[in-house]
Amino acid sequence: MIIKNSMDLPQAFINAVSLEKHNAEGEFSATTLLKGACETILTDRHFDEIEVDVADCVWQIWGTAVHLIFEKAGIEGFTEEKFSVPVSNSKVTGRVDLYDLENETVYDWKTASTWKVQFNDFSDWDKQGLIYAWLMKQNGLKVKEIKFVALLKDHSKSKARKDFEYPQKPVVVHTVKVTEEALKEIEAFINLKVRQFEVAETLVDEKLTPCTKEERWATDDKWAIMKAGRKTALKVCESEEQAKELMGSLGGTSIEYRKGESKKCEDYCNCKAFCPFYNNCHK
Repeated sequence: MIIKNSMDLPQAFINAVSLEKHNAEGEFSATTLLKGACETILTDRHFDEIEVDVADCVWQIWGTAVHLIFEKAGIEGFTEEKFSVPVSNSKVTGRVDLYDLENETVYDWKTASTWKVQFNDFSDWDKQGLIYAWLMKQNGLKVKEIKFVALLKDHSKSKARKDFEYPQKPVVVHTVKVTEEALKEIEAFINLKVRQFEVAETLVDEKLTPCTKEERWATDDKWAIMKAGRKTALKVCESEEQAKELMGSLGGTSIEYRKGESKKCEDYCNCKAFCPFYNNCHK
């Protein structure tokens, strides 16, 4: 990976950024399984060509720092333990931050934005936690629940005082209960994703299946009913036909097309320069 330093930050800042591949050859981590096969394979293939600005890595550095602090905090139980299980022709891995053997509980330290709490957007953590539980079960350890302890990096005390639906503290705990049904479902998910990754490894870049809408954080196209002299839409519709039907009754004067976007591709995907889907969308 090529690290750029547009802000001329000190070398210590650059040294704090990880320059190693996340997965060893033939392995897929729990967090990798949450990504699209296209993103995963392109990142691996073009790792030495990918350019990132060190100033954009600040949250990676903070997340690493949080893990190191808790790792040295003298908590009982084993920490930073890596588990590995063969799946198909590969291995699925997971590194557990802390396992409380007595209470059969896994703890995972996170840094997150307040919007994740406000929108109750924890589906990725749920899958990650259940993958950990599945890996540990294969290694003879029982997990009753996973507790994600998240530090909110953009928490505002003033917003918390004014809005009771806003997170009231700069730390939240999200708990995932582990059931046999959930473990069966996550096992099916693991097998499916590993097969997708293994197939993708055999394809050239141009033949890779694009990441799904969910994996791209994609929004749909919208049609906004506008009124002359007004900046905001009278109504935003899911189709042009719906917008045309409602425009007259709402007093609209025009319809504005708003193209959907893949937010992860645009702002959070390091391999987009090598992605056929992204490049076709930006011709």
